Amino acid sequence: MRRAAQRWPDRPALLGLARVWSWAELDAEVDRAAGVLADAGIGPGDPVGMLLAKRPEVVVAFFACARVGAIYVPVNVKLHPEQVADQFRTARIASVLVEPAYDGLLKHLLPLLPDPRRIVYVDGRGRHGDGDWAAPRAPWTGAHVAMAADVVYYNYTSGSTGRPKGTLTTHQQINDNAIATIEGLGFDEADVYLGMFSVFAHPHELFHRSVLVGGAFVVAETLNPRVAAELIARYRITWTMGVPSFYEMLLAFREAHGGDYSSLRVLEAGGAYVSTDTLARMETAFFARFLPVWGCTETSGVGLGMLASEPARPGSTGKPIPGYDIRIVDEHGADAIVGTVGELWIRGSAVVEGYVNQPEETAAQFVDGWYQTRDLVRADQDGFLFFSGRRSEMLKIGGIRVFPMEIEEVLGQHPDVAGVVVVRAEERLRGEVARAVVQLRPGSSLDVRRLQAYCRDRMANYKVPRIVEFWAEIPKLPNGKIDKKLVLGSSPDPTRDDRVRA
Repeated sequence: MRRAAQRWPDRPALLGLARVWSWAELDAEVDRAAGVLADAGIGPGDPVGMLLAKRPEVVVAFFACARVGAIYVPVNVKLHPEQVADQFRTARIASVLVEPAYDGLLKHLLPLLPDPRRIVYVDGRGRHGDGDWAAPRAPWTGAHVAMAADVVYYNYTSGSTGRPKGTLTTHQQINDNAIATIEGLGFDEADVYLGMFSVFAHPHELFHRSVLVGGAFVVAETLNPRVAAELIARYRITWTMGVPSFYEMLLAFREAHGGDYSSLRVLEAGGAYVSTDTLARMETAFFARFLPVWGCTETSGVGLGMLASEPARPGSTGKPIPGYDIRIVDEHGADAIVGTVGELWIRGSAVVEGYVNQPEETAAQFVDGWYQTRDLVRADQDGFLFFSGRRSEMLKIGGIRVFPMEIEEVLGQHPDVAGVVVVRAEERLRGEVARAVVQLRPGSSLDVRRLQAYCRDRMANYKVPRIVEFWAEIPKLPNGKIDKKLVLGSSPDPTRDDRVRA
């Protein structure tokens, strides 16, 4: 941040809904905020929980924590309060930045926050703490110097499939991932970047590329496609990052309401499989490169993608980003044969060493520098990777391995299907079977028998979903991913049909 302010003081940096900061102005605001944290008694090694919506203060707080040596800890405020409390206990969080809107959640956490000075409100003074983010402060004059190997934040998993885990993420790992993705994906100083992931999901990816090249970045809540469309036109955004379902919503908004999307050049998509059909439709509609990527908290961001130096391979997520190495490991622990499915293992300088205060989980997933992702993939002869799904989601139907993703891909190609998720179910006589939850396009008269017949024409009979349910909408998590936990938690109902009929 210091270097960016010195090299490009007058260039636009952070673009918000209400204000634009230059790099020099942003650096000065970070200094002021660092003074607020120091006055609250927050310093080196102190984890600071963030109960914040996606707003410019998120970025300022991230750099301010780094400047005083504190550890930034994003919090998924959508989780059950006891899950959030578990995160606070595990990470030993005793300081928090909070909005009054989250006072209800904060009240549940008060027993873990004994010092009211360390409860800092970003919108004036609140009911439960004494800290005031907006109070005038002289620029920070502390002497803390960050080392490359220092932990700068606990990058938390979403907690959608189990207990949230915080990765021990260092300055060096964020920096290395930024360099790798800038070089590998073709990001540059002319790019105006809009990150559309939830604020608790990889928050460093809001800015970490931009701060190295001096480009501008936008911070605003953007799950509403109308807001995103307005921001794209207003700030001439060139590069976006979001889940595929968001781009589907943006495309639907464009078709209904229009807008100016001519500035876009790259639509980066992660968090879910991207079909060949989706990729082609997006590139045609937005005249931009649709860029599938894969990453996770443990890799400090994007670790696989369609490299800018190579032609795209339809259906593939690409290759390792420079700086990452991979293995595809079969069920016996050996390297899988080319073209066969195995578990993805990944290592590199940006891969973290483990989870904060969770040694058993660390030992289970990190071995000799390799992170075992539990994602199943295969590689073609040219090294392009193709995802098959999560290891935990794999079905065994009649003793044969079946990957839900291959069924979802076929169902998703039906013109009447707007969305689909396939999960496991149990039948008394057959045992494990495939259960498909389908969202139909408006006005569709498609029924179960015809959809199953469509599948039988395109896949082996044992893969055809035995249970098909028509839901009004495929449930989504706040980060835009499909909420498979909710689907699995619902009882299978082959008669379910939520369509509104005339």
